[in-house]
Amino acid sequence: MTMPIIRKWRARPVTAAAAATMLLPALLAGCSGAKPAGGKDPAAAPPAAALKELGKDEKATVKVMYFDKNYFFQQYGNLFLAKFPNIDIEVVSNQGIYGPGKDYKEEFKKLLDTEKPDVLLINDPAQVEELAADGRLYALDDVMKQDKFDIDRILPSVVDLIKEMGNGKMYALSPTFSSSALYYNKDLFEQYGVPLPTNQMSWEDVLRLAARFPTDGKDDERVYGLAAYSYNKDLAFPYFNAIGTTKGLLPVDPGTMTVTLQTDGWKQVLQLTADALKSGALYAPKSDPQKAGQPVMFDNYLKQNPFVTGKAAMTIDRSYLIQTLAQAKERLKDLKPVNWDIVTVPVDPGNPSVSNTISPIALFAVSATASNTRAAWEVVKYINSDEMARIQSKSSTELLARTAYMKEKDGHNLEPFYTLKPNTLSMLKGMDKLPSGFILSSAK
Repeated sequence: MTMPIIRKWRARPVTAAAAATMLLPALLAGCSGAKPAGGKDPAAAPPAAALKELGKDEKATVKVMYFDKNYFFQQYGNLFLAKFPNIDIEVVSNQGIYGPGKDYKEEFKKLLDTEKPDVLLINDPAQVEELAADGRLYALDDVMKQDKFDIDRILPSVVDLIKEMGNGKMYALSPTFSSSALYYNKDLFEQYGVPLPTNQMSWEDVLRLAARFPTDGKDDERVYGLAAYSYNKDLAFPYFNAIGTTKGLLPVDPGTMTVTLQTDGWKQVLQLTADALKSGALYAPKSDPQKAGQPVMFDNYLKQNPFVTGKAAMTIDRSYLIQTLAQAKERLKDLKPVNWDIVTVPVDPGNPSVSNTISPIALFAVSATASNTRAAWEVVKYINSDEMARIQSKSSTELLARTAYMKEKDGHNLEPFYTLKPNTLSMLKGMDKLPSGFILSSAK
C-alpha cells in the first residue's frame, strides 16, 4: 500500500517586530455619557445606515473572495444556497496574491480593483485596519444591530480584537480564531512523580517542571521535559523570543527606534533561556526536520514530533495538534497513544490573564463597493451564524469563535484555548516601520 506523501511547510516563530503586522494598535473608541439635544440616548436611536431587506423574489449574485472555490462551497456555500436560493455565489480565488517576490498586500488590492468581490476573505488582521482606513470596507455595526445579530455569543476576545482593527467599529467577522495551549502527557508526569501543570503558570514555572524529568539516556530513547519550537534545531532564539514577548518586552522601542536588548528585562530573559538550554530538559532535533519542499511520508511526519511519540512531557502548540494526536493514535499502532491534556500557555505573572497567541483567522468583510450590500452581508452573517457554528462543530479542527460550541474535543476540555484575553500590545504601534532587513535578520 502506498503511503500518503505530504510536503511540509516551515513554521516560523513570530518576532515582536513581525508581530506588528498582525497585532494592531489599541485604538478603542472612548465612551461618553453625553446625550444629544433633547436628552435622547444614542443607543435607543434607529441605525443610521441600516440595510433594506431583500424582496421575497429579489435575486442577487455575490462575488466572494476565497482561496478555493470547491472548499468554499463545501464549507459554507452549499449550506448558504440551500437557505437563500435567490442569492447566487461566484468565488474569486485569492491564491495568486501569494508567492515569491510578491507583496501580498499590494496584490490583494489589485485583486479588489480588478475582480471587485463583494465579500472579502482577509487572513492578515492588520489588513482590516488598512482597508477600513482606505474606505474599502463596509462597517457592520448598524446592520448587526438592525438584524439583532447575536454578537454577544461570540468570544469577547475575538470581538474586541476586531473592533480594535476598525478603531472601534466592526468591519469584519471571524467564525474561527487561533490560540495556543500547553499540552502535557499525563502518564509521563505520573511515571516520574512530577506535579501536573496548571493554568496561568509563568515561564519560570514551566521550565522548572521540565527540569524535573530525567536528562540521562540516549537522545532517541530518553524523555524530555519540554519540546516546544522543535521545528528548528536552533532553539535559542525561539525560546528567547517567546519568553520575552510573554513578558511584554520588545527588541526595539517603536517610539525612538532604538534597540532595547541591553535592558535588565531582556538580560533576565537571556539568562533564563540559557539556563533552560543548559539543563538538557529541552528537546532539540539533531537536524532540521522541516526542510521546505521536502516530501515526507505522513507516518514519518507524525514520528518527528516527540510529544506525539511520547518522548516529551510537555509542548506548546495550537489546536491543530489535537488532530495530529488523533491521527497518530489511528495510524501509529506500534506506539502507545498519548494520554494528554492541556492548560493555558505560560503567562506574565504581572499580567496573568493575557496571552499574545490569540488572533482571529479567516476574517470575512463586506466591500464598501459591493454590488448588493444586503446580499453580501447575508453571506457574511450566515458564515458567522450560530447555525453554521453548530454544523461546523461536528467536524471542524479549528477553534470556533461562538462559545456555545467550545466545550470539548475528543473528550478533552478546550477551555484553556479560550480562557486568556488577547494582548493587543499597543506599544507595538510603529514596529511595522522597521526596515524589512532588520526584521528578517532578527528572525534567523
